[in-house]
Amino acid sequence: MRYIARPLIAVFCLLLPLTTQAQSGDLDEFYPDVDYASPLSEAALSSVFKGKTHQGSYNFLNNNITTFAFEETTAANGLIRHVQQGKVDTGQWTLDEDTICYDYDDPNLRQACFRIYKRGNCYYHYQVSAEGRARFGFTARTIIAGDTANCEPSLV
Repeated sequence: MRYIARPLIAVFCLLLPLTTQAQSGDLDEFYPDVDYASPLSEAALSSVFKGKTHQGSYNFLNNNITTFAFEETTAANGLIRHVQQGKVDTGQWTLDEDTICYDYDDPNLRQACFRIYKRGNCYYHYQVSAEGRARFGFTARTIIAGDTANCEPSLV
């Protein structure tokens, strides 16, 4: 009996990484695959952001801010208003092909540009690197204010 158990244990040990990979891979299906998916076009970005308020959450925390949640209004006239934990930042937003850029009035905040990918009614913001590629992971995920997120895992 001991000789039969060893091969079964060996097979189990070989299959365990595949099972673990499949389970962790399930979570990845909720997030855009920026290597294969297309970001929103300029026309789609305009439709989704121009004159709209987005509610969302960051994938990180800022100094002196203890909440991931934020709200950002991208006005039709190109102005932005960002609110996070009572702190208000203003500036301008622009579109360039498949990229949206935010340039805040606060000199301590650098301009940041993003490619936006959609899953359900959620918008994933991937910061664009100096080389023009999406950086590691999304920096924020938003929905249009008033919508109920239908993406997983749950948002704010």
